[in-house]
Amino acid sequence: MASTEHNLAPSRARVMMTQLPLIRMLSRATTPRLAAFGMTPNQATSLGLASGLAAAACFAFGSSIVQVLGAGMFFLYYLFDYCDGELARLRGMGSRFGAAFDDFTDWVVHAAFFLAVGYHTMAEAGDTVWMWLGAAAALGGTISAALPLVLGGVPEGETQVARLSDLGGDAGWRDVAVFAFRGLARADFWLIVAGLALGGWLWVLLPAAAIGAQVFWLLYLSKSARRILT
Repeated sequence: MASTEHNLAPSRARVMMTQLPLIRMLSRATTPRLAAFGMTPNQATSLGLASGLAAAACFAFGSSIVQVLGAGMFFLYYLFDYCDGELARLRGMGSRFGAAFDDFTDWVVHAAFFLAVGYHTMAEAGDTVWMWLGAAAALGGTISAALPLVLGGVPEGETQVARLSDLGGDAGWRDVAVFAFRGLARADFWLIVAGLALGGWLWVLLPAAAIGAQVFWLLYLSKSARRILT
């Protein structure tokens, strides 16, 4: 009986993982309503930018309750970030400017987020190391945003979100856990932020982001170099 449960566990987990990324499920329900109001992709991106910057202000200067409000604004940024591309496809309004505006918004909001969390944690702890960690995370994100402009493209796979089909049929709980983490860390990062904001633990993101952001752009640069040289 235990063996049967072990074999069925990955299948049950795979069913649950069909809901990832959550933001995609939410945006697909929201986009038709935005289109019915006549919203354009660039308007959605603008609303996302405003929501993201408002979230950063809450994270930088707000009390614990205001930071929870900031998490809600951060969710709206992610929602509009997905809806703008869906609106572009739905209404046939894709453009180079829209794509560049979307990339710009992603960079500004995430840089502002880490700087804001770094500032708030520094103010509470009285230690400037937290501001430096936030600045390092923001700088790493800035380098990652600039590399496609410098190198003339994005390495294959860098823009893809983890899909359930990426898992093999014999995937176990460990594989499913990695899949879930990829979904949360990329598309559903807003959910991580919301959970940490509720507990007043946003600061835990700073060390990981300060290091991870540098690792990401270094790997990105390595992939791009191989693409260019081959």
